[in-house]
Amino acid sequence: MALSVEAARTTNAEVPGDTFVGDSVLLEKTSSAAFRCVLCLTTSIAIAGCAKTEKAVVDTSKPSAAPAAAPTAQTSNGTAPDTMPLVRGTVASISATELVVKSDSGSTTIKLTAPLTVYSRGAATLAAVKPNTFIGVTTVKQPDSTEKATEIHIFPDALRGLGEGSRMMTGPSTGNRMTNGSVGDSRMTNGTASGAGSTMVVNYAGGSQTVTVPSNVSVTEIKAITKTLAAGDQIIVPATRNADGSLSTDKVLLSNPPK
Repeated sequence: MALSVEAARTTNAEVPGDTFVGDSVLLEKTSSAAFRCVLCLTTSIAIAGCAKTEKAVVDTSKPSAAPAAAPTAQTSNGTAPDTMPLVRGTVASISATELVVKSDSGSTTIKLTAPLTVYSRGAATLAAVKPNTFIGVTTVKQPDSTEKATEIHIFPDALRGLGEGSRMMTGPSTGNRMTNGSVGDSRMTNGTASGAGSTMVVNYAGGSQTVTVPSNVSVTEIKAITKTLAAGDQIIVPATRNADGSLSTDKVLLSNPPK
């Protein structure tokens, strides 16, 4: 049975990086493997918000962020423990109190806590990436050993801390790095990561990552939306593991933006 969800409004607090999402969460362009990672660290997302094959298994290690068959990320030194296991896959069924997510490896049942908020990714600009914004950023190492951003996923306050940390990605994005954390003030241009050759520092528990930000980098923002979840929807669920071993959540991220 489909569940009507009224998207909650995110707070005005400064926002908080599995893949999405780090995967390290974490939504993404359909072709963005990083996004799932960002949430999965992301989330092992990074965002990342991602591959198209659904792997909706419970991810308790540090996958990639945010949030998308998502590349996974290997935990690196300085990565904070992920307190939100991620479940990725397709909605098999949903009621007012329970969500069943199906993946290639089986089904996972998650208890729903009202009000349930559904999130999706949309296009954004570098102007939205400000100090203390929580992001998932996918980077590629350059010949001079610097890390160049290829995708940035902006998370709302409600998802701050998702997939926090920095790790190498695997799968289709092997060799890339996903970092989920809060943007620092260091060397920002006019308070934003704008301008060719700008750099920013992404801070996470236990460390930081300096990133070169090209002016044409892809930027997406994860926002709460009004959406009726139904069987067949591809999702990423940041879940909480309860004392009895069961999973529960009050938020769901769409793997692909609604059409």
